[in-house]
Amino acid sequence: MDNKIDTSDSRVLADEAVKLLLEKQGLEIKLYDMREREAITDFYINVTGKSAMHTSSLADELYDKLSELGRDALRIEGRGSDSWVLVDYGDLIVNVFDKKSRDFYDLDRLLPAETLVDIEPLVAEVDAKFEI
Repeated sequence: MDNKIDTSDSRVLADEAVKLLLEKQGLEIKLYDMREREAITDFYINVTGKSAMHTSSLADELYDKLSELGRDALRIEGRGSDSWVLVDYGDLIVNVFDKKSRDFYDLDRLLPAETLVDIEPLVAEVDAKFEI
């Protein structure tokens, strides 16, 4: 990640978070843009880890890397549970789930489909970074 990004811009922060989660092999990454809605945040990201350890690791990596870029989380909920960790940046909320918790809480169904952001350009950017 480039240390010269503007993490005060919520879209830039969300994109960097998605790219990190892609690099760390998070599954079913969904980015929701809530800026046109009356919502408590600008963006939501929901992501699934492959295991309890992976779920915890994704949340820790996100926290560490975004801190390195100059943006600290306001709070982290669920550390140690390994089934659902919420990382709250104020204008970005990231829900890191294990598969069972993601299916059970099904937060994606609560978020309007029209707020879903196409992350394919971010996927292509991350893929290009690892091409040989």
